Amino acid sequence: MKKILLILILAILSLNASTVRAQVAQCTGLKTTTLPLSGDYGGFGQFTVTRLSITNASLIDPISVFVPSNATAQNKVPVVFFAHGFGGTNYQFYETLMRQLASNGYIVVFSPYSSSIFATHATRYNQLWDGFQKAVQQLGNIMDTTRIGFAGHSYGAGALPDMARRGAAQGWGNDGLFLFVMAAWYNWGTNLEQIPASTKMIVQVYWDDATNEHLISQNDIWNKLPQITERKWQVIRQSKTYCSLGAGHGVPVTNSLGQTEAALDAYDAWGVWRRLHAISDYTFSGNQTAKNIAFGVDAYMGRWRGIFGVRPISPLESTDSPVINTQSSPSFLWSQKCTYALGSPCP
Repeated sequence: MKKILLILILAILSLNASTVRAQVAQCTGLKTTTLPLSGDYGGFGQFTVTRLSITNASLIDPISVFVPSNATAQNKVPVVFFAHGFGGTNYQFYETLMRQLASNGYIVVFSPYSSSIFATHATRYNQLWDGFQKAVQQLGNIMDTTRIGFAGHSYGAGALPDMARRGAAQGWGNDGLFLFVMAAWYNWGTNLEQIPASTKMIVQVYWDDATNEHLISQNDIWNKLPQITERKWQVIRQSKTYCSLGAGHGVPVTNSLGQTEAALDAYDAWGVWRRLHAISDYTFSGNQTAKNIAFGVDAYMGRWRGIFGVRPISPLESTDSPVINTQSSPSFLWSQKCTYALGSPCP
């Protein structure tokens, strides 16, 4: 009888624990976790940042350039070109990410492209590239284009290889070039073998991504750039303790602008900003501490605050080969790529 009662109690406790876990609120801010310190990778830097707006002839949304106060004609600084997700033409979706990076001494260029369903991929890629070029034409006197990086999310992430190919063809990145790929959509680039083998690359996927299947990042980014040997595949998974840090498609977004998915949380600071900041420093200066942080040797993602302060957040997973979620049911599947070709060669 006692044994049966114990089993019933354990079953009830288990049910209650499951209920509590299911009710853990989504983290909607940064106060629930520790954050990188100012001056550390992922923290805000010492430089003030000014956003410059450049008129975009083909689009309503302007090109935005985030310029740190240390960038001058006498002190040209490296440049990171950012490619947004589909529909994210307003720079504010990613503003905090870009300001954090710029505050550490890098110019960040945000170039919008068309969200029209009638625009071809070639048109969007050309708009993205034209915006990057226009920024360099107007502000090249303070830019060191021999040291560049390309970072992008979703549709923009899929475009990064083609942007890197175009940049390399112009001599950009001769002294340092990286790709920081986040939750990529399909890649429609060509002649990707022209991307230098010395390029460094991080491909991030988010475990609960309900938009883009991880196989897209594997087959259309990772497998298409075999010449890049200094690279890591990174996975961010959901973490629940004080509240729930979601690992969905919107992890890199820092301002939801009224959308339902929580935007700014600790995964931005530890998972995205810290790794992007570190790969920038490693690529441009060769700093070995930065290399370890960028490539996940240092996988630390902070700790929870309050009564859970001794508990670490789920660490970043970094591997030398893709790790994918085969149990998810995202909207866009690798097997359906040619459905969305819009006239581009496929496969």
